[in-house]
Amino acid sequence: MTVMHSVPASKAARTVRMEPALISATLRLKTTQKTRQEIVSLLRSLIEPTRVESGCISCGLYADLQDPDTIVWVEEWSSQDALERHLRSAQYRKILAALEMCEERPDVRFNTVAKTSGMQLIEKARGVEAE
Repeated sequence: MTVMHSVPASKAARTVRMEPALISATLRLKTTQKTRQEIVSLLRSLIEPTRVESGCISCGLYADLQDPDTIVWVEEWSSQDALERHLRSAQYRKILAALEMCEERPDVRFNTVAKTSGMQLIEKARGVEAE
């Protein structure tokens, strides 16, 4: 006979409840000399407007130091809802236009981060006592 244990509703709600996850969107774009400046200018013009969107934690455009023809667009969002609102926006249509200018199919990744750590993890791993 299998005995099943019940958990009071209030306790079950506490154990199932999770912190909101951060969502990181990373676009790696391969450019050519011909398209690089146009793509960079377009994306650079979208950094500040994206940063002020509700739910945006950060937004930036980066150069790949090992591959000068590759640029990387990174966004961090506070929730799935905020990200999806952004993906439906007129603003994002301009990002899609930049993707279409690329020489190769861009590498597009959306990562959900459930937990983040900082220097404490390095100190713990290296056995360093906090001061």
